[in-house]
Amino acid sequence: MVPTPGDPRSDSAAAPDPEEAKPLGGDESALAPPSAPGYPAAVLIGARVEDVRSDPAEIAIQVGDSVALGGELFLVAYDARDHPVRGVVVRPALESRFAVLEGGYLRGLAEGTAELRMAIRVPPASGTGPPEVRTFSAPVAVVGRPVAGVEIADPGRRLLVGTVVGLRARAYTAAGDLRTSVAVEWRSSRPDLVAVDERGFVRALHPGAAVVYATAEGVEGRLILEVDEDLVAAVEVTGPAQGRIGDVLHYSVVALDADGNEVEGVAAHYSVAAVGEGAGHGALIYQDGGFVAERAGLYRVVATVGGRSGEAIVEAVARGVGADARVVGRGVIPDRPTADLWAFTGADGRDYAYTGTRSERMLAWDVNNPANPTLTDFVEVDARAVGDVAVNGAGTFAAITREGASDRENGIVILDLADPAHPVVADDYAKGLKEGAAKVLFADSLLYVVPTGSPELHILDASNPKDLEEVGRWGVERPGARLNDLRVADGLAYLAYGPDGVHILDVGDGRWGGTPGEPIVVGSYAHPEGSSRVSLPYRSADGHGYLFVVEETLVCEACASGAGRRGQRSHALVRVLDIGDPTAPRAVARYEVPEAAARSLWVEGDRLYVAYGLAGLRVVDISGELRGDLYRQSREVARVPTGAPDGRIANSPMAVGVQFHRGGIVVSDRNSGLWAVELDPPGAASVGP
Repeated sequence: MVPTPGDPRSDSAAAPDPEEAKPLGGDESALAPPSAPGYPAAVLIGARVEDVRSDPAEIAIQVGDSVALGGELFLVAYDARDHPVRGVVVRPALESRFAVLEGGYLRGLAEGTAELRMAIRVPPASGTGPPEVRTFSAPVAVVGRPVAGVEIADPGRRLLVGTVVGLRARAYTAAGDLRTSVAVEWRSSRPDLVAVDERGFVRALHPGAAVVYATAEGVEGRLILEVDEDLVAAVEVTGPAQGRIGDVLHYSVVALDADGNEVEGVAAHYSVAAVGEGAGHGALIYQDGGFVAERAGLYRVVATVGGRSGEAIVEAVARGVGADARVVGRGVIPDRPTADLWAFTGADGRDYAYTGTRSERMLAWDVNNPANPTLTDFVEVDARAVGDVAVNGAGTFAAITREGASDRENGIVILDLADPAHPVVADDYAKGLKEGAAKVLFADSLLYVVPTGSPELHILDASNPKDLEEVGRWGVERPGARLNDLRVADGLAYLAYGPDGVHILDVGDGRWGGTPGEPIVVGSYAHPEGSSRVSLPYRSADGHGYLFVVEETLVCEACASGAGRRGQRSHALVRVLDIGDPTAPRAVARYEVPEAAARSLWVEGDRLYVAYGLAGLRVVDISGELRGDLYRQSREVARVPTGAPDGRIANSPMAVGVQFHRGGIVVSDRNSGLWAVELDPPGAASVGP
């Protein structure tokens, strides 16, 4: 598709005028001031725009292919009469692991769907001030390479007459890549013996053999299924008779023939139903026999084998994990936004909390008496933001991040904590970190650094913090990839990579041969709809291994432009991955406060502490096995709204940092500063300063 003279698509999709093509959410100083008589022509024209659409309307790209903006793909503005509007600068943006905007081309990276955001600037409704940004969107479908082979997984169980079992088909390209989103058609060679529906569920009707076919893009896979006579005369279901809401209870099935002998290797189908009206639809049953209730009451766990069923009755009772949250002290920061924090015990034996700020300062607090946090000093550096702070295990040195330095020498600053109440600058480090750093973390003698807007993790030897030396790097190679966060535990590093999900690296675990100098990828996980912002590993007392991931979804039209505070334009839940096998993480549970976006996490014992933005502090019971919706399972222990009338923004909570330290909880709130919280048994106290 080539634009022709006078084609309005040429105006909308060609490279924008340099005077108008400001970065989204960037510096608007070149715009006319409020007192000026008007706005640039492209902004004034934007007032006529009712819609912006892509041409073609359906954007489809094959993995590895590209389309040129202004050559094959156009972004066209339309007025209220659906006529094209000339002269409008449409600025595209896209954040996805499936596609990337690069050098004027939209390129497909992996199979999936993305959203192309299209922003224009218009005069504000008030008629004065900087232009407003309006955004529109268009779906992008990235399709995989052609299917070359299809495999159907064997269910691995005997099929008796009356059995229903779901089959799974996998489609592969010629290169052996798995197609993750492809339509599959199912059929049976003998539907009188084995019936299969459009979703791949098989019902065994009569004894005999049949071939089940799965077809994707004309390529066929097949599986032979044998159906046996239904020998089952009785089904016994065994498992707990009672459990708490949220506990995962496991049930097992034994199928017996008419002589009372066990019929082995058969497939059982589980279902659950409430007994009476009290429980309602308040429980889930998984096909491995795992049961979890979200509401108290009686439930029937039913297992069907062939044409016979058995059942067990289980009572779900209150979880009883609630505690009273008591705000014991506050450190008010009224003049600047507060960032993340680190609490520790200093060399002098006293407790401290260091808080970053969205300014040039890091603040040092003495929290030895949590009822009276005392600001003892601050460190001032050349920066517009000191977003993160970390202290080494010995409590002798700290590292702080900085961004926006006047000389563009950003990176990190090392602090000497010989006197922790009065930290002093000992050194700085900017190699490869010119844009700044977003996260720092000490682990043994190493310092891990997440650069700002970069895909690469920097690993530094910090055995002498005054003489840092890089020993390793690792990064996702997708163009536009960006590392957000990491945690390190037992030789494994857990990296949150935005749309690219989470990646687990061996940096000294030993099982996969990785070292800090040469990390090795162990496993990864990416949810198709979310962007990973924070990752936190945890191993429960009974041996379950989980990874808590803050997964963000942008929810507003202004996201592409950067307009508004992030907490107002995103939603973020805590997704729980089972990492019992680190090579194959899988999602098993979630914790989600519907009205807010999670910011940071801390785990101690069997409790998860969440700085949940607008929802303040949330404390969650994570004992035992985790499955399903933890928010609905009464696992929430306590909550503290962190808004305050004397805050920088009055009564506006925005909890951004949290840490458990010496029996108490320390929280940093962007709008109100530092909070010290303790948990008491129910009824001992109420929330309040």
